[in-house]
Amino acid sequence: MTRFLPCLVALVVATISLVAAADPPIPEHNRANLRDAPPRPPVGDAEEKARRLFDAIRRDDPASIADFFLPRDAFRLIKAITNPDRRYDQLFAAYQEDIHELHASLRGLDRATYVGLNLIRRGGWVTVGEEGNRLPYWVSRHSTMEYRVDGRPIRFEVRVLITWDDHWFVTHLNEFH
Repeated sequence: MTRFLPCLVALVVATISLVAAADPPIPEHNRANLRDAPPRPPVGDAEEKARRLFDAIRRDDPASIADFFLPRDAFRLIKAITNPDRRYDQLFAAYQEDIHELHASLRGLDRATYVGLNLIRRGGWVTVGEEGNRLPYWVSRHSTMEYRVDGRPIRFEVRVLITWDDHWFVTHLNEFH
């Protein structure tokens, strides 16, 4: 029995490693076998993240708001494309670049007050097979963020937000890259 113990330990370690390396679970709202769209999630924590995104734009600090971009693990599960990591890296780099560009182009950021995120309904439910996806999700296209400078409202577009579970994440801040 003692001569099998090292083999048993190695097998347990290998099994634990495989489980740890497995994909994260797919949320109920994103399961491929859904027949009907689940209820559209409310804005939820996206409002707080949008406020933080605005602060990141004001400070020109994209690293501080990386968590508002769709997580890599979710992107890997959603997309039915070759090399999803390469595409993810391109999109995430564009998100960071867009924050720099917005910092340089938005007027009055030094005097700005954040107002809110307008998560519009344009987009809808994206089913399996659409947009190169193997999992469905809700999408909001052309949402806006509003801020005020000297009492005057100013808006800018947040091009695409999608859901993972019941949370909204940015996938495109500006034009598609």
